[in-house]
Amino acid sequence: MTTVNRKKVRPKSFERKLERTAYLFIMPAAILLIIFCIVPMLGSFFVSTQKMGVDLSKAEFVGLDNYTKALSDRRFLQSVGISLKYTAVEVPLQMIIGLVLSALLAKNTVLNKLFRSIYFLPVVASAVTVGVTWQLVLHSNIGIFTYWLKLLGMKDANLLNNTSTALYVVVFVAIWKTFGISAIILVSAIQNISDSLFEAAAMDGAGKIRQFFSVTLPSIMPSFWFLLMTRIIGSLQMFDIVYTMTGGGPSRSTTTMVVYIYDQAFNSMNKMGYSTAMSEFLFVGIMAITIVMYIIMDRTSD
Repeated sequence: MTTVNRKKVRPKSFERKLERTAYLFIMPAAILLIIFCIVPMLGSFFVSTQKMGVDLSKAEFVGLDNYTKALSDRRFLQSVGISLKYTAVEVPLQMIIGLVLSALLAKNTVLNKLFRSIYFLPVVASAVTVGVTWQLVLHSNIGIFTYWLKLLGMKDANLLNNTSTALYVVVFVAIWKTFGISAIILVSAIQNISDSLFEAAAMDGAGKIRQFFSVTLPSIMPSFWFLLMTRIIGSLQMFDIVYTMTGGGPSRSTTTMVVYIYDQAFNSMNKMGYSTAMSEFLFVGIMAITIVMYIIMDRTSD
């Protein structure tokens, strides 16, 4: 006598009910996404095709003229180069410092916990406060740091008003403010690595440095890629620290893309549409970088 396995088949009405329930749970997030992401994106593209002031009045349709104007704007292209230069310097240093500190602070000792807290303090501080504070510290007349440099014999210690040093000072301040979050995220990733992997590597004769490159680094690559992606995006959008410390100077040597866009939008007449067109270029560039990095991350994780 043979037995027949009978599968319990759910009615189609029940399946449709489950689908409706799922859509019901998704709906709030979808509505928020449409209101705060999709609609502003479409609105910004509409504004970029107009010639208008900051109050969005007296709009005049100009089509793609703002885009062609941006591509021939020497100052805008210069700001793109400065943003790329800033990113090329800030991001690698940020990631290296985060990696080194995370490896040193991974163990849950009392001293390590204290240092983690200290390193994370600048992260929670306001970027404007950080920029203003460092501007006062580095001020040519009242800054304590420049005063120390003058005591050491460096007469020209006005770092923020020097076109060859201003951008690197901003990079230093940005790293000082944000390296704590990179270190903490990587510390969490390291602590999630199984101890058996380190024990096996030690049994094979691997030292601490070899364990870091053969065990630690490959295991934390998902977190590393996430940080790398977010840091690149954040660096390309750098504004607050630059604006409060240098205002884009001296001689536009620290005028990043966002600083130039802000200047055109709020300090010029009838250029809100033009600044929005430049913002669209920034959006497309960041989106392209994100897609490329996601593809690379997906391939390396296979």
